[in-house]
Amino acid sequence: MRRTDFDVVVVGGGPAGSITAYMLARAGIRTAILDASDFPRKKPCGGGLQVRTLRDIPFDVHHLFRGTMQRMSLSYGMENPYTRAYPRPLVHNILRSQFDHYLLQRAEAAGASFFGSTSVRGLDTLADKRVTVRVDHHEYTAQFVVGADGANSVVRSFLNERCNYFWQAAVYCEIPELRLKSCAYDEDCMIVDWGSLPSGYAWAFPKEGCVNIGAGGPLAAARLLKAYVAKFVERRGLLKSPGQQLDLVGHHLPTLTARTKVASERVILVGDAAGTVEPFTGDGIAFAVQSGRIASDCIGRALEAGQMDLNGYQSDLYSHIGNELLWSRKLLSVTMSFPRLMHYLFRTNDRVWETFCRTLRGEDSFQRLKRDVLGPFEFAWSLIDRFTQSREQRILDRRRFRAIGEPPGELLQRSRGGEHIHSQNGQDGDFANADQDESRVVSPKECG
Repeated sequence: MRRTDFDVVVVGGGPAGSITAYMLARAGIRTAILDASDFPRKKPCGGGLQVRTLRDIPFDVHHLFRGTMQRMSLSYGMENPYTRAYPRPLVHNILRSQFDHYLLQRAEAAGASFFGSTSVRGLDTLADKRVTVRVDHHEYTAQFVVGADGANSVVRSFLNERCNYFWQAAVYCEIPELRLKSCAYDEDCMIVDWGSLPSGYAWAFPKEGCVNIGAGGPLAAARLLKAYVAKFVERRGLLKSPGQQLDLVGHHLPTLTARTKVASERVILVGDAAGTVEPFTGDGIAFAVQSGRIASDCIGRALEAGQMDLNGYQSDLYSHIGNELLWSRKLLSVTMSFPRLMHYLFRTNDRVWETFCRTLRGEDSFQRLKRDVLGPFEFAWSLIDRFTQSREQRILDRRRFRAIGEPPGELLQRSRGGEHIHSQNGQDGDFANADQDESRVVSPKECG
């Protein structure tokens, strides 16, 4: 079997993998990127690039923007939408096929070697502790391996079980503007609904030439998402011809927990493989890119010092982004427990709205947003935290959900018919395994 040697092999060419490879290659480190796909390739995603992401991309990407949003039209249970604005950009719209390809091209231009259509079959550790990455009829050896291969990461299984993450799910599609009512949306305004399911939200992100629509929520409610999107599109009057089929694509969204292991001596994880999806908004790009920067710094220091041990990356990643993911996760629990209150605060409380906007821009934090949401009840946070965790557990343990304002079973009934959701993560299109353990807040003893 043929073998090729590198200093670092990055498995996965998405944003986290490409930024990691770019930074390493620019430092003169021999770096390979392996990906199961050729680029450009489609990637299931809302395609909203929060402004905070730009601080961790070391080159200009403004030419990829297909619109910028600084207003939000927000409804609760698809009723009484209202619009809030912010004076500065909040989210830039992109096409992931273009964005990911450009980041990969920049990594190649910096000196990284890309091998597309290369599916990783497994990892082996050699006697000298170097790592072998096995693909069909070939092997790549390296001092270090970076797992950047997404929610269904092969490399992640080297370090974690699935129950070490908190899982959500999302569906999306992009509708060409020819099929849309131009009067139903404004290019600078994202359309969002929440409160229709016990957790999660539906969105419409206008872009040049199309609108990206979708919905996300806990894995336990994944079966309802396509029906939720269909109802959302209908109630917002987005389509010229109501009832058109939506070619929805489904994918899973992992967030790290205290149990997640993102580093060993020679293998580390970044992006979705590490669980850097921010759970409150479902954004998977901002912290993925940041994790790539952290990983490349850690590897660079190890190679320079001749200390071939990356275990320190665990504390590096958690110290830089762990708190933000933690507080985002806790805000999700608060929202699930008090959805009407959260909607009321976003609608009427200027401080909450402004802190949320500043957080999307990277100028504030989810911890501060939590404080503003609690207001005078901040002193009781420990009690509120215990209550919301317990209530969330009960909600996620339910086997059936329904939309607010729907007769019991109606939304679920519709979700079993209609268009099929194509999964990009090896799961059935209707998320047949949604009611499994990773949909819940799992205790360590359940990991086996």
